[in-house]
Amino acid sequence: MARSRSKHRRKQMKIKQHWKKRRERKKATAASTK
Repeated sequence: MARSRSKHRRKQMKIKQHWKKRRERKKATAASTK
């Protein structure tokens, strides 16, 4: 159980990082269009 839990946590972290990158990219595109 603990192992599967840590696996899930790692997956969540990856998703979090992915969203962070996406948000940053959105900000960059908005700044370039300004």
